[in-house]
This record gives sequence, structure tokens and C-alpha cells, in this order.
Amino acid sequence: MPVHVNAFSFASIYQRACACWSLKSQRFAVPKILTPLCVFVLLLVPDFTFATMVNQPVSVFSTYPSETLLRACGAQRALSEANASQSTNLCFEDAISPDSFIKLLSESGEFSHLFPYGEGNDYELLIANVGAAPGMHRQHAKQFAEFTLQWRGIEIDSSSFDASALENTDVKTETALAEEEAQSLIARWIQHAKHSGLFTSQFLFDALEASDYEGGLQVPNAIGDFTKLDTQLYPDPFNGAITRYIHPEFEDALVDVTVYPFLDQLSSDENELLPKQLESDLQRASATADLQQLTLSQISPASRYEVNSALRGWRLGLSATSETSPTIYATTYVFKLQDKIVKVSTTFPPDFSDNIVNQLIVNVEVPQESEMMKKVRSLLLESAR
Repeated sequence: MPVHVNAFSFASIYQRACACWSLKSQRFAVPKILTPLCVFVLLLVPDFTFATMVNQPVSVFSTYPSETLLRACGAQRALSEANASQSTNLCFEDAISPDSFIKLLSESGEFSHLFPYGEGNDYELLIANVGAAPGMHRQHAKQFAEFTLQWRGIEIDSSSFDASALENTDVKTETALAEEEAQSLIARWIQHAKHSGLFTSQFLFDALEASDYEGGLQVPNAIGDFTKLDTQLYPDPFNGAITRYIHPEFEDALVDVTVYPFLDQLSSDENELLPKQLESDLQRASATADLQQLTLSQISPASRYEVNSALRGWRLGLSATSETSPTIYATTYVFKLQDKIVKVSTTFPPDFSDNIVNQLIVNVEVPQESEMMKKVRSLLLESAR
């Protein structure tokens, strides 16, 4: 079920969403591609399924057990009512060393970037553990662990498991017993993560009550000679979803449709909102062109763009040249539909892309405003007063 949070919980999400966008555009920059404007070759990020490996940075911390975990552990004290002192030690915090859990996670092969006690990552895994105190390990006494996953400080999943070493406990050392139980607890959480898809974009969008792009986004299957390749969610709900169209003959001819929520209020003037989207794109394109030693030109400066005298947006056309490679074109169109920006990006000049965009945009339907964005906009409105 989605994790319900109040509007103030989204303050850090909003701040970090603004800060991380520029870093993300640099991360996915590729040679000969005007990444910020149109192609987004690597920004067509595949859904981060937890099939073999978590490809996103994850910080891991030890934390205090919740009351729920303590109650679960406390229930086993009835097994040792005859010895009150030993019973008390059956719910010892960090009975298994936090470093043991981190070591096992690192060795699991499921994480490409795991940062013990690291700061600044979107995903944070908090692990709490209670159980029989070191030196007081008893047969049938269980170890309890609680795994809490957060995204930018908001809890999106919490699960707890118990484990006990039941075989040959008399001949095993305390260290061996603890390692065996830690392995069992980690294995069960990883199984839960895979089954639930904890690190997929879909799970994150659902947990934060972001827009339902799968059910609410409608785009055509074809535009002229272009056919839809796929629609995928970004790993950040503020970046929405992207649909790519490809041409059967020209592999460099691409059309991308990106749909994402804008942070302004719904009443915002589109003639102020839309140029901002192109301004940020132009800045990133300039930085990318400088990095690739390309000469950037505005063949069609940012201006209003009208479709069929009914739908109004903005358009920006760019070209990039060098002495050693063919000219690269990038034309970007932005429209405001409900609380979303619809950005159509092509790899050809406006003379060729206008007709394609005109056919496409009138057949696009976007999801309604999400509960997440309602809370964000409410927070921003209150902070502006």
C-alpha cells in the first residue's frame, strides 16, 4: 500500500529535486548528442528492477528498533520465564553487529553502489536488530531485524523478519550462530525486495502517490513513419515518464515525449512557465556543446508555437556544428496540459519536426494531478505567504 505522508514531508524532496537535475544531466551526457534538449539516449532509463542488481546508490545505516519490533521480540521471553535475567537479554539491541549486516549486503552481489553510513543518496536503508545478547545465545531464541527503506527521507517500505539457528546450536560458536542468523535475515529481506520491486520506479511512484502514468498517460502508437518503442518511468517522480519513437530507416531520427509535473501552481501563466523549461534546456545544451567542442546556434530561438489555432506552446530549435562531424539538430517543443509539461524533442530541424509534433500533441492525454503534487503545491503556497 502507498505510504501516506503529510505535505511537509515533501520539503526535502522538492529541494533535492531541484538540486539533482543538473547533476543528472551531466551523468547521462554522451558524445555527439545534445542530451539536455532532445535525444536523451541514456535518459531513457530502464526501470530499475531488482532482478539481479540494484543500480542506484543506496546508503545503509543502523537505527533504533521500533516499538513493533521490540514487542515482537518481547513475545519470546515466555520461553525463559524461569530465568528473568536471561529473559531480559533476549531483546538486546544490536545483538548482531550492524557491520555484519552491511558486510553481507555488500557480498550479496545485489547492489552496484552500496554506501555504509553514506550521506546524500536518494535511497537509504535503515536496519534495526534485537535478539539474544552476545554470550547469552540460547537454543530457540530468535533474532529480529527490521529493514526500513527511505527515499529522500520519506519511508516507502518497512519490513521485519526473525531467524533462529535451530540445528547443532550446542557445537557452534557464538560468532557462527550470529552470522548464520544474519545471513538468514538478509536473505529474507532481499527476497522481499525482489518480490515487491522495492527499487523499481513503479514502486516508488506508487508509494509516494505520484501520477499513474501507466493508466493515465495516452500517447499514439505511431506518428507518420515513426513507431513507439516504449514508455518508461524515470527513477524520480518529479521527472515523470518518457516515450520514445523510432524511424524504421534512420536510426538517428528520434522523437521523445517527456511528461512531468511542473512545480508551479496550476494557475501559472503558460507564457511564463513554458519558456522556463526551454531556458534550462538551452543552458544545459550550451554546457554540453562546450564539453564536446561544438558550436551551438539557435536556428529557431525560443518563441510561441501554435498547433491548429487551438493548442499553444513554445518551441526552440538548435544546431551544433564542428569541423569533424555532421551538423546535429535538436528541436524541442513544450506544452502545458493540466498540471504537466509535455516536452516533445526531436533530432531534426523545425522544418521537418513541426508536422510530426502537430500530429502527436493533439493525441496526448496526461494523468490528472497526483496526491503527491497536491501536497507539494500546498506546501509551496504556504511557504510563499
